[in-house]
Amino acid sequence: MRILILGEPDTLAYTASYNLVKSLGHSVVDSCPADIAIAPLLTKILTREEINRPNHGTIIFHPSPLPYGRGAKAIKMAYQRGEPVTAATWFWANQGVDKGDICEQEIIKIDYSIRAREFYERDIIPAMLRTLERALKCVDIGLFRRVPQVEAFSSYD
Repeated sequence: MRILILGEPDTLAYTASYNLVKSLGHSVVDSCPADIAIAPLLTKILTREEINRPNHGTIIFHPSPLPYGRGAKAIKMAYQRGEPVTAATWFWANQGVDKGDICEQEIIKIDYSIRAREFYERDIIPAMLRTLERALKCVDIGLFRRVPQVEAFSSYD
């Protein structure tokens, strides 16, 4: 597959995703045409055109059990609230903020013996990669998992 990676190349999430995509034998492209776009750390809202430009759409990573914990500070807020778990979630981009259908999700127990940044690097990034690998393997064989988010359980951080 030809995969477009969105985001800042100097971040751990981007670099780790890039390395995974290459290790799976896919091509990383700088622009479309692409089969799919992935956004391991997105800090802007995509336009409809950006979302739909790749042949199969765009998946975005979010470090919470969506629909719970939408927004930019999911890990920080989970720590502040004393949540027992969070998640690595890839969802299909749409015009809503963190509202797209779930593609892949893995629950992660929060380790309060370490700081949030260390938890992100030690636990969230590896879970992000495991779920991304599953998502890409499915897309590669034509399986597009889309589990709608239940709006009644949503929250914003």
